[in-house]
Amino acid sequence: MKPVNQSEVLDAVVSKPPVVRRIAGVLLPLVIVAVAVVGYKGLVASKKTIEPRKVVEKSWPVSIVPVVIGNQTPELRLYGEAVAGRQVDMRTLVMGEIIETGKNFKLGGTLKKGDMLVKVDAFEYVAALEEAQGSLLEAEARLLEYNARVQLEIDQLDVARFQLDLAQKDLKRAIKLKKQGSISQKAVDDREVTLSLRQQAIAQRTSNIEIERARASQQTAVIDRLKTSVRRAQRALRNTRLIAPFDAYVAKVDGEVGRFVSANDRVATLIDSQQIDVRFSLSDGQYGRIIADEGSVIDRAVRIIWRVGLNSYDFDGKIERVGAQISASNGGVDVFARLDLRSAKTPLRTGAFVEVYLKDRTYEDVARLPETSLYENNRVYVIKAGRLIEKKVELVGYAGSDVLVRGALKPGEKLLSSRLSAPVNGLLVVEK
Repeated sequence: MKPVNQSEVLDAVVSKPPVVRRIAGVLLPLVIVAVAVVGYKGLVASKKTIEPRKVVEKSWPVSIVPVVIGNQTPELRLYGEAVAGRQVDMRTLVMGEIIETGKNFKLGGTLKKGDMLVKVDAFEYVAALEEAQGSLLEAEARLLEYNARVQLEIDQLDVARFQLDLAQKDLKRAIKLKKQGSISQKAVDDREVTLSLRQQAIAQRTSNIEIERARASQQTAVIDRLKTSVRRAQRALRNTRLIAPFDAYVAKVDGEVGRFVSANDRVATLIDSQQIDVRFSLSDGQYGRIIADEGSVIDRAVRIIWRVGLNSYDFDGKIERVGAQISASNGGVDVFARLDLRSAKTPLRTGAFVEVYLKDRTYEDVARLPETSLYENNRVYVIKAGRLIEKKVELVGYAGSDVLVRGALKPGEKLLSSRLSAPVNGLLVVEK
């Protein structure tokens, strides 16, 4: 249909007589309204019908973990520092000038037990030893003299006793002859005087023996004292060489050739290379759990990892002692573990920062879950028939990034491990 041109209609109306113009004024709006109604109906008839969409419930993709109930002994990951298990300041034991130092006696050097650190001029100590040995030889010779005198007096005593026996027999014969009238009384008296002299000689020899033996005993004491002097001089001579008492690292050097040292001057600081400890801290809670589980942390095994660049070295050890005081900075307890370095592939130096792995207490009948499975520290979600079901649990401990819980969980149940912003009971989920 050709559209109506209103300007042409108006021009036609205006050119018509008045009666016609009045009729046209009435009919024209009616025509326009009719045309509009016909156009509206045509548009409505040509409209496409839109059918409503069906509402489909959304499902959320999630990760799950199976529930496993059992005993768990988590491993604590701690950090510590390697410290010296034995450290000693080496001091000179004698006075004198240092005339020589050991081959490895330098800062950071490695020493074996018995290696020389420094050597002090030994002239005076050699002379003192020779003098002490000379005095000892002289005293031993004098002892030999006293012993010889004792033996001489013993021999003389035997002779005197033999003479006494002869004098007694002679007196008896003289008395018998006197009774027979063969000899005079003076002859008997002379024999009695001779017997008395023989008895006096025996007493003198016996006294001489005791005196010489006493002198020999005194000389023996002198010899013992001189032997001590010799040993002291020998020790002083040995001490002119200061040696390493154990396998060690040289941590500090204070003695060099040409330095005059007095007794007790420090010349080096050594760290025992076979007694390296690791010092680390246990928090109040960690220490309390282990004590409650086993009663003590002493002799508890530890594993040490020393990371150097891209390499790492493992060491075994066990806790040897616990610090005497509670740390004021963190409220924890300092613990010292002795490392087993017998099979170590590389030496561990003091001051190294290391990782310490220590077994925590044992938790019985618990489930170990990812931390993302736990909501508000007391609930988890089990998946049944593709929907979430909330369950209450009790958080009892941690195992690295996992949590240990107890509750109404059954072995083999599927547990939500993904983190959802607003999990609710009945939420539809699908396993990834």
